[in-house]
Amino acid sequence: MRIIIITVFTFLTLGVLVLMARIWGLSQTFPVYQHAFFGGAEPILIVKTETLTEAQEAVKVRPDVVLWLDVRVSKDRVAFVLPSSNDNEFIQKKQEEQAKRPTEPIFTGGKIAEYDWRKIREVFPQTPLLTAFYKEFPTTRFIINIIDNTNEVHRTVVTELEKVQPDNRTLVQSDTLVILTAIKELKPTWLYGTSLPDIMRLLTFDSLYILPTTQLMGDVFIAPLTHRKRPAINDEIIEEMRRRNRRIYLGPLNNEEDFALARKYKAEGYIADDLSTLLKFTE
Repeated sequence: MRIIIITVFTFLTLGVLVLMARIWGLSQTFPVYQHAFFGGAEPILIVKTETLTEAQEAVKVRPDVVLWLDVRVSKDRVAFVLPSSNDNEFIQKKQEEQAKRPTEPIFTGGKIAEYDWRKIREVFPQTPLLTAFYKEFPTTRFIINIIDNTNEVHRTVVTELEKVQPDNRTLVQSDTLVILTAIKELKPTWLYGTSLPDIMRLLTFDSLYILPTTQLMGDVFIAPLTHRKRPAINDEIIEEMRRRNRRIYLGPLNNEEDFALARKYKAEGYIADDLSTLLKFTE
């Protein structure tokens, strides 16, 4: 009998704590965040690009397009644009070169960030610098998605961006929370997205019925539709982002079903891997 009483009391206490946490979370207010980046018609179209040629084609067709850049940092602290899908090709080529010349230090690490910029350009000669996009497109908006969590990556990216006056046309994004946190400490007035740990925290807190208590540092909610073949968002999370006056950018969107879901949630931004996909389902 004592065990039953203790169990009931424990669950009642837990229920009260959950209720109090929800009440506290729901009592928090969030002002609408104003930023020059948000100017223009919505939803904004966001296309992933990796070369200046791709960017030129996108801007030519849609002058108001936002360019998504996967930003990397080399061992000698050069910021450049290259999707992580190219990493295996790079590492494989370095291994092949090492096998041909076993006495030379060619294959020095299993990550592209462990190589100097010159070595990376030898494999990918068309790879552009991050600053090249800003100089080529002085009025275009960018989402810079920082891939590599390396030493001093936050200072490297900030130093490079400060050369091209990024303030009103840059949104900083990364799957790695520590990168966003470190850059925000240096540049608190810049615009920030959502890390993967943020999304996992939202999903976890939602399952515990305390979603309103979740702490987020980002200004824009950026999320894929799925993560590891499981939903990365749901109606409750979207509703919570609306309560917090967060703009919502979803993607990559690949088909009609994806775009239908983005329209259902009234996302302010559509992200796609290529411009043709965006135009096919939005025009």
